[in-house]
Amino acid sequence: MIPLAVLLLPIVVLAAACGGEDGDVPATSTPTVTSVATPRPGGAELPEGFPADFPMYEKATITAASRIAAAQGDIYAIGMETTDPADTVRSFYEDTLGVAPWEVTNVVEIPEEETVVVNFARREGNGQGGTVAIMQEQEDGQMTRITIALPAGP
Repeated sequence: MIPLAVLLLPIVVLAAACGGEDGDVPATSTPTVTSVATPRPGGAELPEGFPADFPMYEKATITAASRIAAAQGDIYAIGMETTDPADTVRSFYEDTLGVAPWEVTNVVEIPEEETVVVNFARREGNGQGGTVAIMQEQEDGQMTRITIALPAGP
């Protein structure tokens, strides 16, 4: 299982790169975990309130799932892993987040990190948006890590 600190690092980096609502993220801003899902054999449960209509890659195991309190508002942070190729996972998220009620707003490739970040937003309602980071690793065989950061509602 991935330690929570390892899961949070990409989310903090992504939040800092994307900026808050006003574009500024205080350097001293430290996220606080307000609830962590209870681990179960083979994975963790999604945090209470996580959007039921958000597409989850079915061939991935949830390794960590939390609702984190941050200065810009609470964030759902989900970590998953699969042995499927990163390109397959990327296609899944670009396709499923390209259909209502979601829309893909940007895709950023980071070749030196073997990572793709898919930015998305909810088309209707509050325009809730977030990121899915997909990272290919070659440790003991092929592993694709998926990190989802999604603002939590009020």
